[in-house]
Amino acid sequence: MTSSNVESEFATLKDDLAKLRADVAALSAAVRDTASDTVQEQIDAIRDRISHLASDAREESQQRLDDLAGQIEERPLTSVLLAFGVGLLIGKLFDR
Repeated sequence: MTSSNVESEFATLKDDLAKLRADVAALSAAVRDTASDTVQEQIDAIRDRISHLASDAREESQQRLDDLAGQIEERPLTSVLLAFGVGLLIGKLFDR
């Protein structure tokens, strides 16, 4: 091989390596962006699910409180006696 052939091959190799480096950098950026988008989508989905569950829990607890208030209004004497009995029981437990 002549010196000019070696130099030409070396220059071509350097150009190919530079292109390969640019391609790897572009691929890395694309993977990072895709992963970032996927993670953000997952975070948004989880946030929506938590919001939905919290809303359901709020509605359920409000319904339970309304039911309890209705039962207390229907049977006030029973409710007072039950509360008194629970208070005595808790008092005995903490008295020890």
